[in-house]
Amino acid sequence: MYDFNPNFSLLASWEPEAGSAAATALESEGVACRWRNNSSGETIDISVASFDAGTLERLANEAYESSTMVPTYGDEAYFEVQGDEGEAIVFDGAYWLVARSVYFQEPGDAEPLVNDALSALP
Repeated sequence: MYDFNPNFSLLASWEPEAGSAAATALESEGVACRWRNNSSGETIDISVASFDAGTLERLANEAYESSTMVPTYGDEAYFEVQGDEGEAIVFDGAYWLVARSVYFQEPGDAEPLVNDALSALP
């Protein structure tokens, strides 16, 4: 995160909004992290979980219906902007990764953080 922007701090604990990708990841024994910009208070959320093939297919179909497919990262990826927040939805092997922030207005904005997160997966 420091390379992306050194003004972000990882929050030690936070409660993801019900129904969010972060909440889904935590409910599925995955991980979710939130960083907050020390000046503006804006946040970056990154969550990841591992799922069986059927669940991954369902999640990919949902992403396909609501987002735009992008060739930017992972095996299969989607991107959309809702309101003022961009969301990258990435499928890589058995993993589902979601990165969401106002700092992501196009797919390439999330690329460094998504690629770093993907490279940390087993």
